[in-house]
Amino acid sequence: MYKMEEYEVLEYFDFLQSLADASAKITLNYFRQEVHFNNKNVNSNKLDPVTIADQKAEEVIRGLILKKYPEHSIIGEEFDTVEGDPNYRWFIDPIDGTKSFITGIPLWGTLIGLEVNGVPELGIIDLPSTKERYLGSNSLKRAIRVTDGIIENVVTSSEKNLTNLKFGYTSEEMFDDLRSRKILDKVNQEVGMTRTGGDCFFYSLLSSGYLDLIIENNLKPFDIVPIVPIVIGAGGRISNWEGESSYTDGNIIASCNDSVHNQILEIINSV
Repeated sequence: MYKMEEYEVLEYFDFLQSLADASAKITLNYFRQEVHFNNKNVNSNKLDPVTIADQKAEEVIRGLILKKYPEHSIIGEEFDTVEGDPNYRWFIDPIDGTKSFITGIPLWGTLIGLEVNGVPELGIIDLPSTKERYLGSNSLKRAIRVTDGIIENVVTSSEKNLTNLKFGYTSEEMFDDLRSRKILDKVNQEVGMTRTGGDCFFYSLLSSGYLDLIIENNLKPFDIVPIVPIVIGAGGRISNWEGESSYTDGNIIASCNDSVHNQILEIINSV
């Protein structure tokens, strides 16, 4: 299995931060302003909004990646896939939490990740409103938080008792079939505390030990791949609902440690 050297990881970390800087200049300019949005959901009256900020930020990120790594592939939320080297694939969600963005809630962020040889190797969660960013390396098993230029390692919680768990997910709308709703209900019955509405912000809280568990459904790869190296780098575990390191079927469990993860998998398998 391919393993990045530390100097490579640090070079990519610098590049990821430069991408986040460029994106934040755009997104913050539109945040809490009167921004028109279009609804990508044609099947119901529920909004799946996209704004000019989403589109402009992704355009800038894509342009910088293609300038530095013209041979790489790019998969983003707002535009068509760039088919390049399949062994190096960038995943971009320019505003994860667009619903939060257009309602003035500061918990949205920018997700950028690099998959190497099919493995999510590097990722960043950039949180422009809170001036925090989290970066992770799968190869180094390391995750860091950068705040005002100060870098510190982050680690997940050591909690193992379900009744003490702090559990989070974005919205009940994500659990849109009978089995997923039963799973959500059963987990809620077991854990000690539940919070909602966090978007990618919750994964930063999990990685730094404040949340213990996140379960979500109906995600896209660009929602997941960038966060995988951060959760793993901080000492957590992340998988689909079958416990596999596969991130294409839309469902995800992110846990603070193996003990919690295995207990949650047992609950899911029982439904």
